[in-house]
Order: sequence, then structure tokens, then C-alpha cells
Amino acid sequence: MGADVNKENKKDKSPLILACENGHEDMIKYLIEHGADINKERWNGETPLFYACKKGNETIVKYLIEMGANINKENHNGETPLM
Repeated sequence: MGADVNKENKKDKSPLILACENGHEDMIKYLIEHGADINKERWNGETPLFYACKKGNETIVKYLIEMGANINKENHNGETPLM
């Protein structure tokens, strides 16, 4: 029995979103390999790809897209991650 890799913290952030925000490439790969939902939304409609794009980490952005991140997903303001 392990931890839930999609469990949000008190600020509604999943481990994958936190890893994307902080540029932890190895952790991102680990979480995805262990079932993290790559398109899991926060309350504002943003997914891990939004946070990787905001940080400008091209390696992480490319990896998330390769792994199936939805580049057309709009947040609650009608913005997509690549805008």
C-alpha cells in the first residue's frame, strides 16, 4: 500500500504540479511512471503543463507533451498552457 500520487496538498496542488513548479525533472518522471494524472486540474483549471510553461522549463514541457499532456486544455480564464 503506497501513497496516492495524485493527492493534493492544502493549497490544492498535486505532487506533479509541485514538481513542475520547482523543476524537479527526476521526480516528474517518477510520479508519471507511478500513475500521476498528467492532466489533473487545480481549482482554476490549470494542469501540470501550465506550471511547467510558467517556469519556462523547455525540457519538462517537452516531456509532459510527449507523455500526453493536453496542450489545448483551457484554464478558467480561457488560456491554454502554451499561450
